[in-house]
Amino acid sequence: MTYREVNILRKSQNKKNIILQEKKKEILKKISKEIPKLFNGKLSYVELGSGAIDKIKLLINKDVKYYVPLDISLDYVRKSVKKLKKQYPKIKIKPKKIDYSKQFKIPNLKETTKVYFFLGSSIGNFYNKEEIKFLKKLRKSISKNNYLFIGVDLIKNKTTLDKAYNDKKGYTAKFSLNLINIINRTQKTNLNIKDFYYHGFYNTKLKCIQGYLVSKVNQNFKIGNKRFFLKKSERILVEISNKFTIQSFTRLVSNTGWTTERVWLDNQKYYSLFLLK
Repeated sequence: MTYREVNILRKSQNKKNIILQEKKKEILKKISKEIPKLFNGKLSYVELGSGAIDKIKLLINKDVKYYVPLDISLDYVRKSVKKLKKQYPKIKIKPKKIDYSKQFKIPNLKETTKVYFFLGSSIGNFYNKEEIKFLKKLRKSISKNNYLFIGVDLIKNKTTLDKAYNDKKGYTAKFSLNLINIINRTQKTNLNIKDFYYHGFYNTKLKCIQGYLVSKVNQNFKIGNKRFFLKKSERILVEISNKFTIQSFTRLVSNTGWTTERVWLDNQKYYSLFLLK
């Protein structure tokens, strides 16, 4: 992905989740006051999917000696950390391009307690028990006696969730429809965005948001040597976003080698942040 494309997608996603972003910040402000009590001595912060690094700023204090932002787009991260370097010149910042869904290694961060952050609610985008595999891989990548903060989107009423994923300004739709551009570029197809619309809804039985691109017309296209035919109103599943309760995520975590140390909630209980060890 190009820097410009990553930036566009992140901006549209952030606007779509503006309420959720505020809830995350509400929790992070609470945690920032508790960080000195939670961890003693020098700290290293390692952030998975750091992006614009806007959330981690709320947690930085004088004890943080290293910050390692990990992201799939190194160009995006390098641009994002420029302001942080000016604001905290004493912190050693070591950005790294990485696919954190796989096992990974980080730079040597001497004589510090390592605290990892996965602050988005991306854990909900895994399915078919891939979230369990992911957390197990993280457990292997993150050595014992280190910590992980992980964000978890909680179950809310269906109306609230449906509105969030079908916002009036269409940010979610733009975010999802951009997949057509990516398919066209990577697979050499000539699909037309105007021939699709986005529809997302909360599946109460599966406890997840399901997002679809729906074909407005009968159409056919070719990928490699295979030809595909889409009927009018036929759907392509492009997003799954699982929602959890505190209890269900705690159970999930217990099967992956982690233990739950603390849980923080916003006032409306829309979002949670787990501290795992």
